[in-house]
Amino acid sequence: MIRWIVRALAILVFAVAAFVVLDFAELLVPVEPDDTASMADAIPACDGRVLAQGLTYRLWADPEPGHVVAVHAAESDDGTITPDRDADDRTLVLRVAAGPGDVIVGRDGTVFVNEVKIDDIETEPFAPVTVPNEQYFLLGDNRSAAIDSRMFGPVLENAIFARVFAVFWPVRNVSFRLEREAGAPPGEIACD
Repeated sequence: MIRWIVRALAILVFAVAAFVVLDFAELLVPVEPDDTASMADAIPACDGRVLAQGLTYRLWADPEPGHVVAVHAAESDDGTITPDRDADDRTLVLRVAAGPGDVIVGRDGTVFVNEVKIDDIETEPFAPVTVPNEQYFLLGDNRSAAIDSRMFGPVLENAIFARVFAVFWPVRNVSFRLEREAGAPPGEIACD
C-alpha cells in the first residue's frame, strides 16, 4: 500500500514539474487572452481560456492562414497595443489571415488574400496591405470589435509564441474546434 502511495505521489510530482517546465518554455501554455471579444464566437467572449502549444512554431513549422495563434503584446500609456516578443503586458489571440508576401484587403464586406476570398465574415473595408517577410497579418473573428492587424499592422513572427488548439474554459464551451462563424460578427460584448 505504501509503495502504491509513493508511486502515485512520484507520478503526480513528475506531472506537475513537467507541466511547469512546458509552461515556462511556452511549449504548452494555458492562455487567458486579454481581449477575448476579438475571437468571439470561436472563443467565449467573457472569461474564455484556451490551451496553446509553442513546440510546432519553435521547431518545424511557421504559422499558416487559418491558425489561431497567441501573441505577446505591449500596451502603452495611451492604450496603443504593439505586438512584441519581449512584452508581457497583454496576450492577444487572433487568427492568421495572411503570411509573408501576401496582399490582403477588405472590400465589399469581405476579406481577400491575393484576390481570393478567405471567409464569409462581414468585415469593414480596409486598404490593401502587402505583408512583409517574417510577418503575418492577424484578424479576429469578431471583426467589428477586434483588436488586430488592421489597428497595429502585420506582426513579426517572433511575437507569435504559440498555436491555440483548444478552449478549456468555461467548461460548457470545452472544444478542439476553433472554426470561424460566417455572417455578421457579434460586435461589442459586455462582460459582467
